Amino acid sequence: MQRRLKQLAAILAHPPILKDTIRLSLLGRFDEARMCVVNALRRPNFGAEKIVSRKYRYLWLCNPKVASRSLIAALRSADPDAELVEDKSISDVGAMYPEVRGYYSFAFIRHPFDRALSLYAEMRFFRERFDGVNRLRKEERQRFYNDHFYGLGDLDSFDDYCRWLNTPYGADAFADAHYLSQRPQILLEGGRLPDFVGRLENIGEDLKRVAMRLGMPAPELPMLNTMAGWRPSSSEAVCAARSEMSHLLTERNRALLTTRYAADLELYRSVSEGSAETGRHP
Repeated sequence: MQRRLKQLAAILAHPPILKDTIRLSLLGRFDEARMCVVNALRRPNFGAEKIVSRKYRYLWLCNPKVASRSLIAALRSADPDAELVEDKSISDVGAMYPEVRGYYSFAFIRHPFDRALSLYAEMRFFRERFDGVNRLRKEERQRFYNDHFYGLGDLDSFDDYCRWLNTPYGADAFADAHYLSQRPQILLEGGRLPDFVGRLENIGEDLKRVAMRLGMPAPELPMLNTMAGWRPSSSEAVCAARSEMSHLLTERNRALLTTRYAADLELYRSVSEGSAETGRHP
């Protein structure tokens, strides 16, 4: 009974989802109606990885689809004793490691258009380029999306994906960490930005700046999870793959992504111009 009441409260709180649930039920499409309810019960996923280094006194906050695998490998190579924290929010991390409130904090962001293209590539565009364990991981994630986010499994194009992101089902209120807006994922307790926010497009130099600030050897960034699990044979192959996708950013899709990720675009602009308000460390 309590479970049913929880489901009812969840869909009542979101009228568009309630409307879809009733419509699909009346049409006898009960599996889809159930998916609407599952979607309404979800909460945004703030459990992307964090790294705590006691040696260099830092806290790194992961932004999925922003070279996260490469950053984890690089940071842990510079400090093998650094602790990788998984599936925990920033408040959880603060409770587990109270000392991090005095640590230097940093994160990286990516232009929202490129980030959206990267996730779409993982879900759809480079399907034929996966093999072995990468294919299995991709298929597992696709099943998760299909089972928990109404409409996401039916997308046939990047146009569809951009439109879906602007539906109630693609909103931050229910989002998986991979398409959840970047700004809320990197906020510290109290709603502050980290002490340093770098950009993927300048990640080599930005990471060196962080390392210098911390007195840490500048770590080398390996190319991991490139193109969502596809390991290219050369830099030319990467350029060719990106060129294949460039036509997907039509004016219409740019407008949709601008609406969906307005706060991220403002943060990206501020970071690019060096005007973002960050944390307390000089």
